[in-house]
Amino acid sequence: MNGITKSLDEMNLQERADLMTAVADVLQAAAEEAEEDGDALAATNSLFLACNLRGCSSDLDPKDLKAAELLLEQGITFIHLLNGRRKSSTSVH
Repeated sequence: MNGITKSLDEMNLQERADLMTAVADVLQAAAEEAEEDGDALAATNSLFLACNLRGCSSDLDPKDLKAAELLLEQGITFIHLLNGRRKSSTSVH
């Protein structure tokens, strides 16, 4: 990375699509881990977010940037929460 942070407004269409796809990929992996852990709700929620991100990543209209930003924030926050839960459950055992 070049150390420069851009907002979605500042990104071109390809950069936005790449970011959304990357977050969707992590959510997909988180869903698989949650399923392995027996957490069906977390798996379902993670897959839902991943599918929504993938669905809007290829055809993101500039007027939809705020909605995309919120969806990205939800996805990243959900990943963070799942990772926090996973770390706390492994440190207890």
